[in-house]
Amino acid sequence: MKSVYTWLSIAIAFEVIGATFMKYSNGFTQWGPSLVVILSYAIALLFYIFLTKDHELGIINALWSGGGTVIIAVAGIVLFQESTSLSKFLAIFLIVFGIVGLNTKSRYREKGEETI
Repeated sequence: MKSVYTWLSIAIAFEVIGATFMKYSNGFTQWGPSLVVILSYAIALLFYIFLTKDHELGIINALWSGGGTVIIAVAGIVLFQESTSLSKFLAIFLIVFGIVGLNTKSRYREKGEETI
């Protein structure tokens, strides 16, 4: 299971790199950043597809998209001085809470324990 998190972390990292360079690509008018976007998303999707082969699609998708969204939201605030608000931070917290909740449920299933 630990290798899943390693591969998922790599997929998320490439997703974050791709999303960050979208801003620098200026609507695909800058070749260098545009190439980084395309390659990063290709690699991220490659890892994502391999992960969904042996694991639940819903869990992998929630971890990949939710984790990426949280990191990208924070990167937008830090790198591009995007807006902040209490509701934005609450939404980020809820995404993290959802990721943990979905991941906890999958652990019960793997151990053969009953879920509520």
